[in-house]
Amino acid sequence: MKPLRLFRIRQTPGHTAGVSLSSVTVSRLGCAALVCLFANCSSASMTAGRPGRAGVERVVKPADFGGTVVVRQGDVLTVLPPMTATEWQVSYDKTFLEYQGAPGTIAHPESNGWTFHAVRAGETSLTVTPVIRRGPNPPRFTVSIHIDA
Repeated sequence: MKPLRLFRIRQTPGHTAGVSLSSVTVSRLGCAALVCLFANCSSASMTAGRPGRAGVERVVKPADFGGTVVVRQGDVLTVLPPMTATEWQVSYDKTFLEYQGAPGTIAHPESNGWTFHAVRAGETSLTVTPVIRRGPNPPRFTVSIHIDA
């Protein structure tokens, strides 16, 4: 089988390099890499999904802190603030949960709280702590999260 020849770089004195289709050979591996590159540029997902089950929203209410909630991979987790505060520190493992808000907004949630996407099965936790300046140590609110596959 003849090698595939895609292009040739030609340089002539006094001119910039020109490209013409004909002479540089590309191995089968190179062609396979190009095919993979173009396939990954597709807007359709290439990963296998769970047919017949859409992600479900699970709301974590103030009463859920101190306990465990169970969700499935792909579910949306909405966490309501456990008390009134203008600024928060939020601690979570990014390998399990993906924050769905705009960057920089996690410290100041809207009235509907924080929204996360459960991206990996396993055990994790989420802790929210109000920022209280010039006052007593703030309470920490932690919820354990079990994410099923």
